[in-house]
Amino acid sequence: MVSLVVPAYNEEEVIARFLDACVRDVKLAQPFEIVIVNDGSRDKTQEIVRGYASKYPFIRLVDHQVNRGLGKALETGFAAAKGDIVITMDSDLTHPPAMIKDLVAAMDGVDLCIASRYVRGGGMENVPAWRVFISRAANLFFDLILWTNIQDLSAGFKAYRASHIKKVTIQASGFECQMEIMLYFIKHHLKHREIPMILKNREFGTSKFQFVKMGSTYVSSLGRFLKYRWSHE
Repeated sequence: MVSLVVPAYNEEEVIARFLDACVRDVKLAQPFEIVIVNDGSRDKTQEIVRGYASKYPFIRLVDHQVNRGLGKALETGFAAAKGDIVITMDSDLTHPPAMIKDLVAAMDGVDLCIASRYVRGGGMENVPAWRVFISRAANLFFDLILWTNIQDLSAGFKAYRASHIKKVTIQASGFECQMEIMLYFIKHHLKHREIPMILKNREFGTSKFQFVKMGSTYVSSLGRFLKYRWSHE
């Protein structure tokens, strides 16, 4: 089984479109489930997902009573996932559900597959140039100091072996949790593969990513990242 773990926070403007796209475009030869982690939304996200879950048995809703952040939403989703392959993706349609079959196919012989913006054939569409520059520069910087050959360390659209991702301890509540997860796989010398993806800027709803805030958070977490990466634990 494949589990899609999808955090959602105040996504009433797009969550129905996302679920419709999953129902239409996810074509797998094996059973799959969609685990929507409603992270304390104050809008109609929960109500909309509950309606889809009543219609489609492979859609499951897991709730946080208050907003706990992306890291804790992923942690909850990983614990709830029943599949032996776990895929994380955003609920805002920036990650194409039709690509899930490619991620699953690319898991042959590896522990992690990344839908990457920064390998040949990947990229970003309708994203402001300054955001592309900052994202690319940050990934190159972390690739250098962490001594890894992973091109897209901050990617959110990934497939994992459940046996590994369920062992990851996520301390961060924000977007820096993506780096924590990647560090676990780097630290344990697990096999990875990157396949190209075109990330599209979101068309509906409001992004929860704040570049200034996240920049300071990554800087403040740098020492912890380096300590974990190079320790002999």
